[in-house]
Amino acid sequence: MNGVSKITVTEDVALVTFRRVPNDLGVLASIFTQLADAKVNLDMISQTAPQGHRIDISFTLHSSQLIEVLGLATKFQAAHGLKPMVSNGNCKIELCGEEMRDMYGVASAAIAAVARTDAELTLISTGEVEISLLVPQSSCDEAVRALEEAFGVRAG
Repeated sequence: MNGVSKITVTEDVALVTFRRVPNDLGVLASIFTQLADAKVNLDMISQTAPQGHRIDISFTLHSSQLIEVLGLATKFQAAHGLKPMVSNGNCKIELCGEEMRDMYGVASAAIAAVARTDAELTLISTGEVEISLLVPQSSCDEAVRALEEAFGVRAG
């Protein structure tokens, strides 16, 4: 077995990144609470390791909710000097499989498969039984085909 039993694709995904966020749980809690209060459904949340007293945070969401995030970004900028970097027009490819929990090399095989295409890999997030890859929408079909071939699983 190869660790992947299911591949799903979510289209029309936006990526938002805030750089140089104070490494303060109160600040992070405030940001994520305001997003939750605005009913923004976040996915693929990623935080860098601290660089001094700062971190970068990225998250994805459906593009239809980008207006809400940009509205809140003005509050984040006023309170913490944070400006969003936004990438719209992406797709999330999620690889799932219970076997991943006890396997090594699944992520490397997925990244190698995407590397054989012209796709840019914008964000990676993982859990015990899933790997999520964010790629530009223009490369989505090619990346999905490469992953289907690598793992012998059809996206659906």
